[in-house]
Amino acid sequence: MTGIPPAISPARRLARWVAPSAVAACAGALLGGLVEGAGGDGVVGVVATTGFLALLVMPALLVAGLMVRGLVAAWQPRVLVTRLVEPEGGAPRLAGWMAIVWLGSLALAWAVYEGTWALASASWLEFKPLGVGFAEPVIALASTLVLFALSRPGARGLSALARRLDARWRRAGHGTLLRPRAILVAAAVAGALATAVLWLGVVKPRLGPIDTSALDGPAVAIAVAVAVHLAWSRTPRRAVVGAALAVVAVASIATALVVRLTRPSLTLEIWGDRPLAGMAIDWVFDVDSIRANVSLAAFRPTDRPGASHPDIVLITIDTVRADHTPPYGGTAEMPVLRELAARGTVFTWAFAPSNVTRRSIPSMVIGLSPNRIRGRVVGWALRVDPRHVLLAERLSAGGYETAGFMCCYGFWSPEVHTGLQRGLEHLEIEPNGRKLAAAARAWLDERERRPGNRPMFLWMHILEPHNWTVGVGEPRNDAERHKFYDKALADSDAMVGELVGAFANRSPEHAPIVIVTADHGEALGEHGHQYHSTDLYNSQMRVPLVMTGPGIRQQTIPETVSLTDLVPTIVELAGYQPPSGANIDGRSLADLTSGKRGSAPDTGAAFAAMIKDRSNPGGVTALAAGRWKVIDNGSALELYDLYSDADERTNLANLRPEIVERLRVLLEAKTAAAKISPFD
Repeated sequence: MTGIPPAISPARRLARWVAPSAVAACAGALLGGLVEGAGGDGVVGVVATTGFLALLVMPALLVAGLMVRGLVAAWQPRVLVTRLVEPEGGAPRLAGWMAIVWLGSLALAWAVYEGTWALASASWLEFKPLGVGFAEPVIALASTLVLFALSRPGARGLSALARRLDARWRRAGHGTLLRPRAILVAAAVAGALATAVLWLGVVKPRLGPIDTSALDGPAVAIAVAVAVHLAWSRTPRRAVVGAALAVVAVASIATALVVRLTRPSLTLEIWGDRPLAGMAIDWVFDVDSIRANVSLAAFRPTDRPGASHPDIVLITIDTVRADHTPPYGGTAEMPVLRELAARGTVFTWAFAPSNVTRRSIPSMVIGLSPNRIRGRVVGWALRVDPRHVLLAERLSAGGYETAGFMCCYGFWSPEVHTGLQRGLEHLEIEPNGRKLAAAARAWLDERERRPGNRPMFLWMHILEPHNWTVGVGEPRNDAERHKFYDKALADSDAMVGELVGAFANRSPEHAPIVIVTADHGEALGEHGHQYHSTDLYNSQMRVPLVMTGPGIRQQTIPETVSLTDLVPTIVELAGYQPPSGANIDGRSLADLTSGKRGSAPDTGAAFAAMIKDRSNPGGVTALAAGRWKVIDNGSALELYDLYSDADERTNLANLRPEIVERLRVLLEAKTAAAKISPFD
């Protein structure tokens, strides 16, 4: 028979139906990958980033596109809209339902957001995401049921109102305002405006300066995929366009796979700097397993001839500002820290590398300035680039038995993959500081009973001062603020006492080297800020640093030091040559603690930086050099004389321009060092 088109096979029909979504997925993944890879390491880096991201985004966009198109085919919205159009051309019922959907969505979002915020802010659920996670779906379900019950009468009422208003408009000689296309466009515009207003006016001010740059790539990918779907039926030479996009997508994926095999350093650089591409690398290749194959022998430090290998205990207390502790004239009841300071070395001017844990702790145990640490944020922590070598790995490679007693799971749990637990042979994680100290004491007591132990490195990190308002509520005035904070410090001191008490029966020559410090301080109203992660003034940056043990003199060191100095210092105190080179910014302080090198006021330097991520706005750097400290706040330079103005109340930048210029050069050099790879 002639004139009858040949039958299309089911497979070909399926291919034609899938084609728009497949092409949209390729186009979205390619454009999204280019956005995420922009500024990467050359053309290969950008193409590889695009390929890695395509491994993750293409399947997601394809499935999403097919699901949406399937739902559209099942619901047949055009048929539904046509049925809602009345004889005069208007669709008041459509307007009513669109309005109720729009208002209901806003109400649901508001209810879930406010409910979750209230739960997360409650003292009894603070830092308990599991409890909040259980409550969230209950809030969402209850809100949805209420809105569902109200939707039909609400839609009928709004439809009647729209019909009445439109009738008045038409009686004035105008055409209907309620044509379906006009309603849909108005709903889309209103939704976009409402989202922007809610985000900028309600959500973002509460959440703080969140870095949303990681969403740029996905947003572009989704927008491109939607645009391809909408334009598909009007696209000329669709088969050619689709084939070309598929070839480019496959080529980018092939490039990524080749880079993974031949340039692992570039792969890990993409992992650290490109969040979605890094996620794809994680899912497909398991970065941790690659790192685990690296032999510890590569990290083994060089022995110092004739040097002993003493036990070393590192205690880091979260959120401790130096000026509230006894060695620095503070009022907090900390007898254990006072006694340790009286028997050892106190560094008067020690500074944290940054003002938030996820940036300071990696700097402290890697030995690099925070702007040179590679990695990406996971939760509240930083997952460090696997190429970094941690302090515990160095000591373990040197023959030390290593143990970590840490708060909290979000930072040190192997399941979170931050890498901070690498090198710790024995690891216990416990949020409660008293239980954590007791666990460390029990482990030490059991170890002390064993003969023939290897030298030991133990690291304990406790969190209590970070949560200094828990159990006491928000302070009503400055006096309560300082009282509550000092109480948290006193509680932490008891935990330190529990741990070091395990060595009470040792002779002085066999006592461990004990180091007590903090990852950052805490603002208690200074400079308009109530907590940390907001500025680089001394309240958040100046921390205690106390060292005691065999070979460490009883003294006070006025030289300015940074906690990035901990790695080379501890490695040397452990009896090895301190690491040096491009992958270490810190310098050993061992000769200062032993008295082999003298110290004088107005010497030394410490660099600090706020890194833009999550809730930290970034863009602020500081350099303390002797008595002077310069802060680049992003718009101007501030200068303070720390010896006469430790609270940094008087900005001397205009009065001492020569000092500002000298420190500006040093600060810019430290800032520029971020471009120098720590892995070369």
